[in-house]
Amino acid sequence: MSRSSFTFKLTVPNDPVGASVVAVVATHAVEYARIEGPAGAAFVDRARNTALNAMKGADGRPCLVIVAAVKGQLTVTIGSHTVTEPLPA
Repeated sequence: MSRSSFTFKLTVPNDPVGASVVAVVATHAVEYARIEGPAGAAFVDRARNTALNAMKGADGRPCLVIVAAVKGQLTVTIGSHTVTEPLPA
C-alpha cells in the first residue's frame, strides 16, 4: 500500500449519516494521497454529493463504498456512482 495505490472498502448506512461517513473517509484518502488545497476540498465535496445521490436510489440496505487510488486516480464508488480526482505527480 502506498499513497498512489490503495483500496478501502466499507459499508455505510443508507441515510444522510452515511454520506457524512463517506466525506470523512474521502478526507482521509485525500490527505493520504497528498491532494492538497482546493482540489482536495472539492473532491471531498463531490464525494459527499455523490454519496447523497447514490443513496437516493438505494433500497434501505447499507451501501458499499470503495475508495481507491489506482492508475493515477483517486476514486470513490458507491453503487454505480463514481467520482474521481487525478493523483499528484
